[in-house]
Amino acid sequence: MEKSYYNVLETLLLIYAADEGKLKIYLKKKNEEPYKGYWTLPSAPLDSETTLEENALEIYKSMTNLEETTMFQSKAFSNLDRDPNGRIIGISFVAITDKGLTDMKQNSEDKAWFEVDELPKLGFDHENIIETVSAEVKKKVISNYDDMLLAFFPSDFTLPELQNFYENVLEKPIDRRNFHKKFVNQDLVIDTGFKTSKGSGRPGTLYRFNQDKMKGKRI
Repeated sequence: MEKSYYNVLETLLLIYAADEGKLKIYLKKKNEEPYKGYWTLPSAPLDSETTLEENALEIYKSMTNLEETTMFQSKAFSNLDRDPNGRIIGISFVAITDKGLTDMKQNSEDKAWFEVDELPKLGFDHENIIETVSAEVKKKVISNYDDMLLAFFPSDFTLPELQNFYENVLEKPIDRRNFHKKFVNQDLVIDTGFKTSKGSGRPGTLYRFNQDKMKGKRI
């Protein structure tokens, strides 16, 4: 039997954000078969006149109504049975965004944020894809590889907020004093002079990353 070398490519986009100390992913509910009613990663087939990067950016814009993001290509998924529609190879991309801005720009019943460790019922092989790519993202967060912390926290944050995110990514607690020493004593963060105003507890000091010292730095 003569082999076929014709394959359909699709771009799969994993949109992440840091929210209340959690790593979250933005998913879309499927409204038609197969997997009607299941949640899936936003995706689009690749046509002959579009690059993978252009395809990923268009998906991002349609999902969030935002233009700017940190984005990079991740892994390819080529299991023969990954899609009941036929032989489709998925190329995954990661986009990191601001959940608050996304919620303001795009409010839809068929789009929602989920914690990466508490996923809903997913269609296709998207659970495996999310688990695989999320493990890669977590490793980059822990070491700040590719300036990943800067991408997740582009604006002001409290140290407890940053520590909660770190602990959830690491899946273990961190000593508060050591964490404070790691970031404050090395001047990796800058005190903005402002405090949080929301909540009933004591206002927290707002920090932002020291761009000069954090860019390209491995933690």
